Amino acid sequence: MKFDPKEIENAKLIQGRRVMIDFASPITPRENFKRALKREQLWMPMAGDKFNFTPEFVPDNRARALITQAKPYEGPKGGPDMFGIDWEYVPSAAGSIVRPGNPTLKDVTQWKEIIKFPDVDSWDWENGTKPDREYLANNNRSPLFCLYTGFFERLISFMDFGPAAYALMNRKTKDTVKELMDKIADLWIDVADHVFKYYGDLVDGITIHDDWGAQDGPFFNDRIVREMLVPYMRKVTDHIHSLGYITNLHSCGKVEKLIPCMIEAGWDCWDGMAINDFHLIYDLYGDKLLMNVPANDCPADADDDTKRKCAAEYADEFAIKDKPATLSNYNDPGFVFDVELYRLTRLKFGNED
Repeated sequence: MKFDPKEIENAKLIQGRRVMIDFASPITPRENFKRALKREQLWMPMAGDKFNFTPEFVPDNRARALITQAKPYEGPKGGPDMFGIDWEYVPSAAGSIVRPGNPTLKDVTQWKEIIKFPDVDSWDWENGTKPDREYLANNNRSPLFCLYTGFFERLISFMDFGPAAYALMNRKTKDTVKELMDKIADLWIDVADHVFKYYGDLVDGITIHDDWGAQDGPFFNDRIVREMLVPYMRKVTDHIHSLGYITNLHSCGKVEKLIPCMIEAGWDCWDGMAINDFHLIYDLYGDKLLMNVPANDCPADADDDTKRKCAAEYADEFAIKDKPATLSNYNDPGFVFDVELYRLTRLKFGNED
């Protein structure tokens, strides 16, 4: 599928939370994103070429005030999540948080007595999926059903941050925490099975949120992650892969030191922040993990010629056929850069035999 200049003649920007540009491409962005995971992409995907699908009938999506679906959500933001834990919506952050200071679980060894796991079958899957079936069927981007508050984040919601982090590292509580993580893994497998039963091929996979770091580094070292999180994530990703679907990890913070743990946990993709050293981690791990790579070296206020030059430099470094990556929405220089990146990578990939 060789590049035809007509593909970019009428390119247009679609406004939204993620960068999306419509090209007259020979295949859809959804198909190209899925092909990238098989090293068969025709151009470098952009962040908006996959998106998190979060319908309102899942309690966490209402609690976290993060809903993406066909019908605009007009209900309350915040409130109880799937465990009955109350989240408080913070307008300035456009998101929710469990107010710290009075955690549901004060002693992690008591989780079996205190934490009540949700009955996933009781959610309104039958009626909840109906409004979105046409929305998903007509979408040319790749939908990933998103599960917020994954493993460590879930422990934080139960205990508050400090006690949750300590519970991971305390040798006296580690075995108890592992039992809890295994139970959470079973929950996500149950949810995934429901997702694929009711949506089938209308979704391409699952995203799980689990932040592992702050602005200056990870919350914990790789030894802790390998022992306390990786085995339980791997249980989930292996199950999803066995059914033929994609796994995507959203993990914020400067977590570049933990990339090997993500790979060992079986994730296909990672949504990371621009504060990580992508020159280093793409070079080391780009053949093992599809990552969103920001254009950190191109200022958004540059002139058009500079943006085209930046796009060429970016494509030379990050657009390699057997090391697929996506252009991140973080620090995206804008329309001119994106169109040039599409053109260059279509020439690069589309003209290969």
